Amino acid sequence: MDFRTTCEETKTGICLLQDGNPEPFKVRLHLAKDILMIQEQDVICVSGEPFYSGERTVTIRRQTVGGFGLSIKGGAEHNIPVVISKISKEQRAELSGLLFIGDAILQINGINVRKCRHEEVIRKINRNFPVNQQIVYMGWCETREQGPLQDSAYSPAFLALRGSCLYKFLAPPVTTWDWTRAEKTFSVYEIMCKVLKDSDLLDRRKHCFTVQSESGEDLYFSVELDSDLAQWERAFQTATFLEVERIQCKTYACVLESHLMGLTIDFSMGFICFDAATKAVLWRYKFSQLKGSSDDGKSKIKFLFQNPDTKQIEAKELEFSNLFAVLHCIHSFFAAKVACLDPLFLGNQATASAAPNSGMMSKAKYTA
Repeated sequence: MDFRTTCEETKTGICLLQDGNPEPFKVRLHLAKDILMIQEQDVICVSGEPFYSGERTVTIRRQTVGGFGLSIKGGAEHNIPVVISKISKEQRAELSGLLFIGDAILQINGINVRKCRHEEVIRKINRNFPVNQQIVYMGWCETREQGPLQDSAYSPAFLALRGSCLYKFLAPPVTTWDWTRAEKTFSVYEIMCKVLKDSDLLDRRKHCFTVQSESGEDLYFSVELDSDLAQWERAFQTATFLEVERIQCKTYACVLESHLMGLTIDFSMGFICFDAATKAVLWRYKFSQLKGSSDDGKSKIKFLFQNPDTKQIEAKELEFSNLFAVLHCIHSFFAAKVACLDPLFLGNQATASAAPNSGMMSKAKYTA
C-alpha cells in the first residue's frame, strides 16, 4: 500500500526525557492540534532529507498475518487530516523506517484522502484485506457497570467491529496478538444492537446504546456525541450485512417432539428444518412466508408460515438451547435481505425499523 504523508499539521522537536532512570534519553515530541505525543528517538533517517519538510510516498505491504502495524485517528469530521497515532514495534510500518507518529495520510494507493472522514479512510485501507479481516469500526466509549443504582459507575471501553466479530477491549489492539486478548468477543449476526431513545435511558447520560449477546446478557454503552452514535449504528449495520453476505447460511441444533433436528437459516432459500440423523428435510419456507412468530423467552420459538398454495397459516414450534442467538441471527438475515432490496439501507438510520416487517416478535428484552 502506498501512503503519502506530511507533517505540516504538527510541530516536532527533540528533547531529553528523565523518567526515573539515572540517565536521560532522547525523545521526539509531536504536538498536534489536540494531542501531544512522545516517541522514543530510535529511528534513523535513511533518505538523506528531513522527514518533516513536506510530502513523501511510502510503500508498505500488509503482513500475511495481521495488518500494517499502525493506528490512525482524526478525519474531516474533526477538521483535521487522518494522522498516524501509533506505530507497532517490529511490524511493517516501523520496519519501513519512513513512517512516524503524527504523520498525516494524504493519499492511499493514489487516492486523495485529505478531505475524507475517518471511516472513509478505514474503508480504503480495508480494500486490501479479505472481508473476514476488514475493520468496520474502532472507537472509545464508556460501559455502564451492572447494578440497580441510578448513578452507576462507567468505565472506558474500546469497541472494534472486525470481520465476523464485535470486540470489547480495555485498550486499543495494536499487534496481531492483541486481537486474541479481547475482554469479550461476539459474533455480529448473533447479537442485537439497540440505540436508546430518551425514554429508555437509565440515567442522565445521552447518546447510549445497548448490545444483547447471544446468551441474553445486556451491555450498556455511552458515547460522547450524537455523530458518534450515528457512526456506530451505521458501522454495526454494515458489519452485520457483510457477515451475513459472507456466510450465506447458519444451522442451529433444535428439538422437535423429543427428536434432534436442525434448522438452517439460508440467505437465498429461507428456513429449512431437517432430521439431524437422516438429513431428511421435514419442511422449508421462504423468508416472505414467515407471517409471525413468538417465543417463551427461554428456549421455544413458534413460527407462523403461510402455505403458498392454500394460503393457510401453518405453525411450527422448535426448541433451542441458544434461543437469543437464534432470534438475533434470524433478525440479522432479515435485515440483510432488506438491505439487498434497498441500497440506502446501510446508510439510513431509519432502517432499524424496517426489520419488524419480518413478523418476528419476542418476549426477550429486544423485539426482533
